[in-house]
Amino acid sequence: MTTQRGAARSSGPAYTSILGDDRTPAPAPLRAEAYEWIDTDEIEIARYTSRAYHELEMRHLWPSTWQMACRLEHLPETGDHLVYEIGDLSIIVVRVSATGLKAFHNSCLHRGTTLVEGRGNSAVFRCPFHGFTWSIDGTFRGMPASWDFPHVDGPGFCLPEAAVATWGGFVLVNPDGTAPPFDDYAASLDEHFAPYPLDDRYVAHHACQVVDANWKTTQEAFMEGYHVSTTHPHTVRFANDFDCAYDVFDPNVSRLIQPLAVPANHLIGQVGQAEMASVIQKMLPAQDRREVPDEVDARPWLADRFRESLGRRWRCDLSDASEAAMLDSIQYFVFPNFFPWAGYAIPITYRFRPWGDDPNRSLMEIMLLHPKPDGGEWETAEPFWLEPGESWTRAPGFESLGMVIDQDMDNLPRVQRGLRAARHRTITLSDYQEIRLRHFHQRLDEVVGRHDDSV
Repeated sequence: MTTQRGAARSSGPAYTSILGDDRTPAPAPLRAEAYEWIDTDEIEIARYTSRAYHELEMRHLWPSTWQMACRLEHLPETGDHLVYEIGDLSIIVVRVSATGLKAFHNSCLHRGTTLVEGRGNSAVFRCPFHGFTWSIDGTFRGMPASWDFPHVDGPGFCLPEAAVATWGGFVLVNPDGTAPPFDDYAASLDEHFAPYPLDDRYVAHHACQVVDANWKTTQEAFMEGYHVSTTHPHTVRFANDFDCAYDVFDPNVSRLIQPLAVPANHLIGQVGQAEMASVIQKMLPAQDRREVPDEVDARPWLADRFRESLGRRWRCDLSDASEAAMLDSIQYFVFPNFFPWAGYAIPITYRFRPWGDDPNRSLMEIMLLHPKPDGGEWETAEPFWLEPGESWTRAPGFESLGMVIDQDMDNLPRVQRGLRAARHRTITLSDYQEIRLRHFHQRLDEVVGRHDDSV
């Protein structure tokens, strides 16, 4: 009997059944299921290694898609600005008023000089080469020797705009100033993040590292749980791998959920609840750990420990959060490179980009978003740059999480070298556990276009 493609599942517990056994009901979005098999079997290795495909992305992908540029707290005052760069694209994001943001292409209309470098605050953007000047709202202010430019129409000589939007405290840009609204582009996000609004968080830690692998190679290592038992074998006694939930909600949004305090399927019945509770609570500071009762239901007991510990450290009330929100890895993806996480135990946001003009290198960034303290002060972290190959445990805030990230980092240069060495033409993906990769490449095909063997 032939199994229908995409119908096969691990014999372990489905995520919805785990939620059904929890003491605290999970929000409705976590119970939603949206899987459909996607036929993208032919994924060419060249799109990870080829300069020609890299150039196709630079022409078609990055100029036309929504990308996370920063957080609102990076631009608190009028005149605050920063530059978001990807490949040759350079976008100025600026706060023009208490409630207004704009984004402009970072190029002088005279002879092309970049107007802004890095971050800062100013009332105007003035070209350092010849002094052409624009207000922060993009309107032209003037230039030296204006008598020599009778052909320049001042009111029409505005900086070309990129589209800008905000969601969940993030600032997003689309270099195409006529792009459809972000609310339409990622329509399902508002409903799914309503139980844990990211507007109420801040960047507590931010780490960055250049990786010797294509940006898709790097990104895709974090889009599935299939690698967990091999790459992170120490976790399978308390974190389910083959039974992760995978969903695709709309053309640009997908999700992975991995339950905690549920062992890998082959270990169910062999790992006791007390053992899982004892191991998992080591994620908490020593002073917040408790003696584990002999008879314990690990998920609700651990959720209580995490509510108490994180609530005290973050100075906020987490008493109403479900077990799922307190424990599970709930990772969303917004095409092409933005990964906001829901829940509390692992408050991650990923962003992946090509590194310069090199198809074999990428930039990986992780922000840890903590809830803003109830009535208290907080401080936005500056990016901490790790050297290539340096352990993520060296980054502030990543002392324990960094060990797991290091295991992923060890794989990535090997994957990229293997892709370059390959004599077969395509990669091979699973039907269910790598459905998000199938969906991602389906969208790449739609935006970038497929290519022939010459690419």
